[in-house]
Amino acid sequence: MSSIRVLNPISSELKQIDRLLAEYLKTPLGEIQPLNFHTVEKTGKKLRPAITILFGRICGLDEERMLKLGACFELLHTSTLIHDDVIDNAPTRRGHATHNAKWDNTLSVLYGDFVFSSAMRLAVELKDIGALEEISRITRELVSGELLQNATAFDFPPVQERYFDIIRLKTAVLFGGCCGIPLLLCKGREKADIGFEIGEHIGFAFQLIDDCLDYIADDKLGKPRLIDLEEGKATMPVLLALEKGNATVTHIVKEVFQNRKLSEKDGEKLTLELRDGGFLAETIQLAKDKIHQALSLLDSFPEDRYTGLFRKICTFITERDF
Repeated sequence: MSSIRVLNPISSELKQIDRLLAEYLKTPLGEIQPLNFHTVEKTGKKLRPAITILFGRICGLDEERMLKLGACFELLHTSTLIHDDVIDNAPTRRGHATHNAKWDNTLSVLYGDFVFSSAMRLAVELKDIGALEEISRITRELVSGELLQNATAFDFPPVQERYFDIIRLKTAVLFGGCCGIPLLLCKGREKADIGFEIGEHIGFAFQLIDDCLDYIADDKLGKPRLIDLEEGKATMPVLLALEKGNATVTHIVKEVFQNRKLSEKDGEKLTLELRDGGFLAETIQLAKDKIHQALSLLDSFPEDRYTGLFRKICTFITERDF
């Protein structure tokens, strides 16, 4: 999948990120290289490094550390996806076969660790203990989110508070780091805290839209549709319907969580119920509210071409169809 069009103004920086990914995954062990080629071939939207670059530009971070931090976050994100695909037994990701589909679970888990360790090499090369502490915190929270999600899978009734805990840990904290750590490296803790908050709002919005796309996206999404519920995950549109006491959604969710299978007929019925009941629209509005909160905080930074581009990325996040 190529980078999204809104990122064209920083395409040269993103190409440098690609070169760093290849460089830091490189190994003399020929047996690992096919997995590396597969990783580099199927990198996705690169939103996380893009946001890191923009906040690096906003605060005047030097080019080398800005790019290394962006590549670090992309590798960190990639390592979590490789492990997620093993856990979910997913056959595809971004329209390509997953590592576990091409090789096996054992090799894929070990390779995910290899990608994670490559991200940590980049983190160390920032040569800043404060940034390293934050990246360490983020990685711990990413894994905590995965543990919490698996521990609560198929629980009925699902709890909205737990859902927010999971998406904060699994998604929002990494976006927070993309905005906060460049500021930490340049402007100190106070400005960094604003950046972390901006990024977390963006991360929440990104996940809320993902929740909707699981029900309404076409083949561009790059993963099977209607997969979340079969994996025991009640996402926001479903949680809103359950909260309102929607009988059809409640019945289907109970059945799926008991049988761990969603029939095509029930999948269509559920999608129609979430759409016609306004639960998808309500979730999209929650995402837009999160974006509004992020952009209100962005007003504390001087307006320039990079803050303008960041605003366009935020619009893309709520309007995307993949």
